[in-house]
Amino acid sequence: MRKIFFLLLLTWGALTFTVSAQSLQIEVFDVTQSKVIKSIPLDEKSRSEALKLVKSADALYPKLNPTPKTGFMVKVPFEPAEEVDTNVLKQSVKQVIFIFPEGEKPYLLIFNEKEQPMFYYFSEDFAPFLDILGMNN
Repeated sequence: MRKIFFLLLLTWGALTFTVSAQSLQIEVFDVTQSKVIKSIPLDEKSRSEALKLVKSADALYPKLNPTPKTGFMVKVPFEPAEEVDTNVLKQSVKQVIFIFPEGEKPYLLIFNEKEQPMFYYFSEDFAPFLDILGMNN
């Protein structure tokens, strides 16, 4: 079951997007329901907040199974890809999935231009980003 869910996560994350900025969408995926519960057009403010979180990547995610049992994930495409240069991350970021498991520290899944998945913890306050998405209760 976990392998199937992880493959679903990677497939969801690896979907391609059209180049037009108007068509880029942020998607919120509910882990418990196993479906996208919200789509929001990507605008400059949400892109900027997401990029702040990515640039605060400060440690590799150490667990073998990165798939949460509960919580939600937020997929944000970057078109064109964003160059990120931090202590732990130096590459182009094409897409990121922020993972917010219930009762655990959030982390992110980054896809670079080669579609390689990499998991990191991040340190930036994520509340402003969740406010933009209408996900802060």
